[in-house]
Amino acid sequence: MSSYVEAAPGQNEALIQGSKNLEVGQWKPIEKITPYVEEIGRFAVMEHNQQSGEHLKFICVIRGWSQIVAGTNYRLIIEARNHVGLAWNYEAMVYDKPWEKTWKLIEFVPLLMN
Repeated sequence: MSSYVEAAPGQNEALIQGSKNLEVGQWKPIEKITPYVEEIGRFAVMEHNQQSGEHLKFICVIRGWSQIVAGTNYRLIIEARNHVGLAWNYEAMVYDKPWEKTWKLIEFVPLLMN
């Protein structure tokens, strides 16, 4: 025997938001750059290097934002050093599926202003 329960309008959104009151699809600033976020930034630089043939060296994640989707998107401002030793800022977007333990680099672009 199966049962069917219909949710009241807005009920699913409340369940999705959970106890931290996160809204699905909305970009939220990352308050503290954790080692996990630093590793995502390091991955973004390594993946960009592999795709582009550049030889950037990861320095740090300066700041970032996260977006809850079917997983998490991270938009990070990363500082990296290029082949001549000049430090520059880049914006990277990485999609994280923690239950599959996978990251995917979506975008990696140099910023015009440091």
